[in-house]
Amino acid sequence: MNHGLDLLHRADLPALIARWHREVSPSELKAGYESLLAAADAAGCARWLLDLRRREDLTEPSVNAWFGQVFAPTLRGRYPEAVRLAFLVSPLRAGQPVTAMISADSTDCQIATFIDEAAAHNWLSNR
Repeated sequence: MNHGLDLLHRADLPALIARWHREVSPSELKAGYESLLAAADAAGCARWLLDLRRREDLTEPSVNAWFGQVFAPTLRGRYPEAVRLAFLVSPLRAGQPVTAMISADSTDCQIATFIDEAAAHNWLSNR
């Protein structure tokens, strides 16, 4: 099951690209992130482009809490470098507040939000 999600590892960038193609339920979103993590582990890739442009839904608070308190902390020390998450969003969504809170004390994640895919790839490729 793909959970409305396509995953592609681009070793040339290097990045793992996750594209959601539709609105998803909270359980599908969590399962999608678990699939992303499995693909990242298999590729040894700590740079992820998360394309949310076709998902305009706002994630419910319980999923945000899960992401910040359960999922993100599992990324600490998982790869030789800190995980970099580039969220690619529509201009409409870019104007909405980000509600997922991630503590620097609990994870090594670096997170940025973009409306331009080239800018996202540029940020991911910088060390």
